[in-house]
Amino acid sequence: MAAANQSDNLRGDWPRRLLRTGLALVLFALMMITVIDVIGRDIFDSPLRSAYEVTGLLLMVLFFLGLPVATLQGVHITVGLIDSGLGVRARRMLDAAVCLLCAVTLGALSFYVAQKAFGSMRYGEATMFLRVPLGPFSLLAAGSIALTALILAGQFVIALRAPMPIPGGADD
Repeated sequence: MAAANQSDNLRGDWPRRLLRTGLALVLFALMMITVIDVIGRDIFDSPLRSAYEVTGLLLMVLFFLGLPVATLQGVHITVGLIDSGLGVRARRMLDAAVCLLCAVTLGALSFYVAQKAFGSMRYGEATMFLRVPLGPFSLLAAGSIALTALILAGQFVIALRAPMPIPGGADD
């Protein structure tokens, strides 16, 4: 029975594992490019050509793949100025409102970024030296932002459906 539950959890967790694997691969590629560039520059006096461009693109991919993962895991940096003085009920309502506000904002931002990505593809924008098309990277950003907005919308629904403590009770 425990093995069946574990396999169900693994099946339902594949998006997070896929994103985390992608993050690990991008981070490894960044590390290898940096190592090769530094060794080439310092030992052979010949740096890796266009390492700057590739590093910039990979950093963009790393950030935008990490955004939905951080949102799923709830590991964004937060500052608790308001919620420290609130009760459990008010804190849950604040959390729900923040999820909704962020979901709507990111949804609008993803639409804007997608429009810019299609424009970039239409005009053939590319990096300066390697001529790597920038449109697909912008589409990745738009998709990642949209996925994060969907995750936040789901977290909003979960926050609304969570059982509320009894008003005036020990938890409120």
